[in-house]
Amino acid sequence: MFKDSFTNRNKTFLIGVLIILSCCILRYLEIIDIRLDNFKDVIGDWSIHQEGNITQDVTRTSTNEAKEEENESLWPSLRDTNITIEEVLMKLNRSKTIAVRDVAYCASVYSNSRQVWRSLTNLSVDTRAEDFFRIDLISKCGAFHQEELMKPSPWPLLPLEQDYLSSPHVNTTQDIASGSNSKIELMTPLGVNNTLTLGSEVKFKITLLNARKELRTVGGDQLNVRLIGPDFKAAITADVIDNRNGTYTAVTRVPWTGQVKVVALIAHYRETFRMTLYRQRVFKSHHWFVGNFLNDKVGEATPCLPYPHLPAHSSDELCNLTEVNGAPWYCGKPVKADFLNCSHFVTTRRLSDMSKIPLSDTEAEIHKTPRSVIPNNLVLSVIPGVTSNETLVPSAKQKCEQINLSLTFDYNNSFGFYYLNEWRPLTCQLPQLNSSDIIQCISHKKVIYLGDSNARAQYDSLSKIVKCQEKMGRNAAVWHAPLLCEEEHNNISISYLPHTFPFVGSIGQELPKHHVFSETRLLDSIPNEGKFIIYFHHFMHINSFHLSLLENRLQMIREAVKRLLARNPHVIFLYQSAHYVSVLDSYEYTRHGKFFAEFQRRVLRGLGERVMFVNVWPMTIAVDNNNVHPPIFADYTKLYTGHICGRL
Repeated sequence: MFKDSFTNRNKTFLIGVLIILSCCILRYLEIIDIRLDNFKDVIGDWSIHQEGNITQDVTRTSTNEAKEEENESLWPSLRDTNITIEEVLMKLNRSKTIAVRDVAYCASVYSNSRQVWRSLTNLSVDTRAEDFFRIDLISKCGAFHQEELMKPSPWPLLPLEQDYLSSPHVNTTQDIASGSNSKIELMTPLGVNNTLTLGSEVKFKITLLNARKELRTVGGDQLNVRLIGPDFKAAITADVIDNRNGTYTAVTRVPWTGQVKVVALIAHYRETFRMTLYRQRVFKSHHWFVGNFLNDKVGEATPCLPYPHLPAHSSDELCNLTEVNGAPWYCGKPVKADFLNCSHFVTTRRLSDMSKIPLSDTEAEIHKTPRSVIPNNLVLSVIPGVTSNETLVPSAKQKCEQINLSLTFDYNNSFGFYYLNEWRPLTCQLPQLNSSDIIQCISHKKVIYLGDSNARAQYDSLSKIVKCQEKMGRNAAVWHAPLLCEEEHNNISISYLPHTFPFVGSIGQELPKHHVFSETRLLDSIPNEGKFIIYFHHFMHINSFHLSLLENRLQMIREAVKRLLARNPHVIFLYQSAHYVSVLDSYEYTRHGKFFAEFQRRVLRGLGERVMFVNVWPMTIAVDNNNVHPPIFADYTKLYTGHICGRL
């Protein structure tokens, strides 16, 4: 009996000690950085309910929200699409199962995801590091299943979405287009001895079949067709027309003589576009950020997006930082409300990429499926014209600096070609400018590049030609920052400015708000006098978000450019298109390049003779570019300087 009593007292004592220790640990973890090796234990202590499936988590709403609850099939984000709530939940449960299986702490992250999104303390301490670490686990586990994020529509359904999202999600990879089963045929009649004359238009028909060798009955696949010369020293891209019935027509010219091979491939599948557009509509983004708020010694990190829809945050719990950013930008309000408010926003940090993507088994397989080559034995024999011995088509008579720059918005995929590693436009005669010519061209002018790292590549390219002196150089600790280079003898200023948020920098790296620049504010700040060359580029940092982000930004830029051109007659505005990248990437940097180029051309067209569309899309297809930072960037420099020099 004494022994039992002693044992019971020991148990009671131990339980009491454990309770006290648990309370102390939780209190301690509010003010220290949480380490990964003990994080699963910490979040396990937060558990307030048994682990359930995503359906239970997703449909749990507050009393007020329940009053406004609509039928699940009528989520605003899903209206007028073939996406069902059942499809979304099925994919979420699959990604959750994989995450919990592969990473031990993901089970607790899912169970407590609403708490993970918020700072754990309202005390006057700096929790930015632990907040980032904790929220970053959401991204690593793919726990983006909150109603506040998924239900709202980011934008009215775009025509592009109406097409792709009208299809149900694919159930088998046997249904997607198969390059090996598809075929390409020459439609252009051949001349004597099966030859084509130099400069002739050549046309092909591509017929897509699936893995079952069944004819595709819909369009929407991205096909790349190009002609290449011996040893890849010559190449031209074809324009591809989607006939919307599983067949495509490719048209181009043959600008050099000799043996010409035809390369055709399925660059992206219709089902892939359906998959990425669905994800962007429901989950809004593939890249996520936290915003850092700081006041003296009090700090906090909260989630941020360019949409007013954040997980675990109601609409009145958001900081609308659009005015600060110069473009839509929203972050969660700090929970340390006694010390921090929206005005204390200072920097952003990029979270880890969303690794557990909510896809079906079939979509996950398609996501990893590489592009598919359409085999063919087509070899074209191109000969000079009857009265000529030329090996290349003659250069256009009009010089590029003489044409109306608005015509560049009409340049198609075959507006130029590569020959001996040199880009040669067919639309105008491109001058061969040396460094002295370019220095003279931009003397007494300010050149401003704004955008991502590919815009910075143009800054590097021109700075190298001019040999200017850096006044604001690179800092390894803050790589994404403004740059300035000047050549005082000729009064030349060349600068690079990172575009405003969202800016996809290195994972975990802080980017101060004063290091990014609003496109519209920059354009509106240009004075009425002085000569300026302004160069913008948006692609990879915007590509992982819903396409409405690009449309909105381009419309704002268009109006600002109109205002600038109306007040300053000595400005030339250049906009670089999206570029093609042949390799697959899990970060969704490049999949929508075709759509981006179409949006860019459509929205910015018609601004007049001082606005140029730097169409690099066909250049990158011609060389089958496989780098998110195309190594042919110096060719872009030659292209636009050859068009603008002599105009200002």
